Amino acid sequence: MSYSITPEQHKAIRDKYGIQYDRLVCENKRYKITSIARSTAWQLGKEGKYPLRKSLGANSCGWSLVELLHWIDNPPVVQKINQPTKRRGFANGSY
Repeated sequence: MSYSITPEQHKAIRDKYGIQYDRLVCENKRYKITSIARSTAWQLGKEGKYPLRKSLGANSCGWSLVELLHWIDNPPVVQKINQPTKRRGFANGSY
């Protein structure tokens, strides 16, 4: 399973953000756009919940700007949420 968008979704995102052409962005820009850590992006990509990186050569890669913007507009459903009040020991005041 991989993250992908249809050509219609691709065009809709480009129109929404006023982008004439899609381009690849590097790691630093990817982080600024999504604020997702590199390891989290890698893990979500493996699960098919985040745009995959595209190889540009031996030592470089990039992400589609349109796919990142689509991901921001349509975030994945989060199953595991940190709920400190449900931890063992919280109810009896051991924290």
